[in-house]
Amino acid sequence: MDEERLLSMSAFEAAYLIRSFREKKPNLSAVEIVVMVKAIRADFYPHDFEAGIVIEGKIPSISLMTEEIFFTSAINGIIAERRPLWARLAPAGRSHVLQAISVNGMQCLRAAGLLGTGARVTDWWDALAAAYRGERDARLLAQGRVGERLSLTYETERLRQEGIARDPVWVALDDNTVGYDILSYAVHGENEVSRLIEVKTTLSDTPRMILSRNEWKTADQFGAAFQFHLWSLPAGLLKILSVEEIRRHIPVDNGLGTWESVEIKFDSDHLSTSC
Repeated sequence: MDEERLLSMSAFEAAYLIRSFREKKPNLSAVEIVVMVKAIRADFYPHDFEAGIVIEGKIPSISLMTEEIFFTSAINGIIAERRPLWARLAPAGRSHVLQAISVNGMQCLRAAGLLGTGARVTDWWDALAAAYRGERDARLLAQGRVGERLSLTYETERLRQEGIARDPVWVALDDNTVGYDILSYAVHGENEVSRLIEVKTTLSDTPRMILSRNEWKTADQFGAAFQFHLWSLPAGLLKILSVEEIRRHIPVDNGLGTWESVEIKFDSDHLSTSC
């Protein structure tokens, strides 16, 4: 059975109905359950019960499973078996997946509650991304997410204190290729302006941050509208740095070579640099 037919709300809802009836009638086969379901409610006929039987048979028997968890398990099963192209785009960010997935697939993700920003949701997307990237990258992503959540909390409180009636946007969750992680806001004169934030985390006793060429290019482009948040973990200490504070530590290309990343170390209140 093709992926498009399985990854649809018609199939998902049929599977959930089968599972709901199975919990009450555990001795019946899936086919017998479908006959019973159709006899009870004529409006259930449009559901794709054939695909639903396939999906329901792959989901573990867990009592009191909510629709969202059931649908998430269905999506996980399809990904594990089919390894679809859209899932392989997860390391680039959620928006890349959403651009590649079908309309029916998008509906399934929404029904599974996977389009928000809650902890369960971000953990699911990070796990999907980790499945298609190396172990080291996955650890760094998890560490980075801690800092991003801390910055979201920090910015939400700052905006409230400054009387700005907006919420920060977790850009990196949807697309980690744009060169910054969070879109926030600030007051400039009488206007509200955008503030772009690149979040870094460090576990080192000597705090440090590694900056890629693309990240610096974005920071340099936006100048005063751009900030760096450096979180020292696990203490949760924050250092906020402007583009100008970082600029003097950016290396210069020499000869035919170009720099790709730079490590900036913090020594007390001073910065040191190594390429």
